[in-house]
Amino acid sequence: MALGFTRSTLTTDDGVDLAVFVHTPADWDRARFPTLFLSNGLGGNLVTWKHLVEHFRDTHQVVTWDYRGLYESSFSPAMKARYRSGDLKVDLPTHARDAIAVLDHLAIDRAVFFGWSMGVQLNFELARTRRQVMAGLVQICGAAGKSITTTVFGKAGLAVIPTVMDSFRFAAERFAPTLSKMMGSPLALQFAKGVGIVAPTLDTDLARLVVDSYMRQDFEVYNTILMSLAAHDATDLLATLDVPTLIIAGTRDVMTPSALSRQIADTMPDAELITLDGGTHYIPVEFPDRLNQLVADFFARKLTPSA
Repeated sequence: MALGFTRSTLTTDDGVDLAVFVHTPADWDRARFPTLFLSNGLGGNLVTWKHLVEHFRDTHQVVTWDYRGLYESSFSPAMKARYRSGDLKVDLPTHARDAIAVLDHLAIDRAVFFGWSMGVQLNFELARTRRQVMAGLVQICGAAGKSITTTVFGKAGLAVIPTVMDSFRFAAERFAPTLSKMMGSPLALQFAKGVGIVAPTLDTDLARLVVDSYMRQDFEVYNTILMSLAAHDATDLLATLDVPTLIIAGTRDVMTPSALSRQIADTMPDAELITLDGGTHYIPVEFPDRLNQLVADFFARKLTPSA
């Protein structure tokens, strides 16, 4: 997907090569328009943000990266061996340190941090050490911590989710191309819309790109990252995190139910919550125009040019 990004490689202190993507408009006015720093979900990378990027790319620098071990930051055989030995961590605090490495490498001193799914947790963790860089937060379909136990399965998710994902890994490692075609087929997407797995407004063309990228992942690493989210918790930060924050939730999100977003919004000093009727966990792909308008309105009300 051609979105005008420059891809580079950043090597972390522990030797991991991260794929970093940057788009900077030709006449960027950084005083008026802060960088948009995109923290992905596990279920999608840069492609998931396609509509948001296209809406804001003419005025804002946009930066993101692929999480260590996933997508274009996948491990080499040597790094995979280090990961399997326990020498290379992939838990959420480690991903937050990777984000800090990206921020420092690009000398970003003011940004609006966007998070989707896991990215919501990651952004809250980043606030521990990079709060001064945060001009604002836009948090979409996420939790502040322990997200494996905050799904509709509750604490049973600690048993249910690994079992399901181990089975999925087994299938993906053997039949990824076939599964990708099946899951991204018009019939499958229409079925998903019909039974409420995704909203009827889903951008099916974009969903196919998301599915295709998703199915190419290393699900051994993916599952480890996923389950590590249960051990992380940043809820202790919320009451003192006085950063202008827009929280967006969906009424049909079973992975991070909207009640979580309400709790976050009620705890933070300067947060507002918008709940989209019929939205699932894939709001960026289901309601892109609505999302862009909500973000634009938030910027107009809450963000002012830096001195």
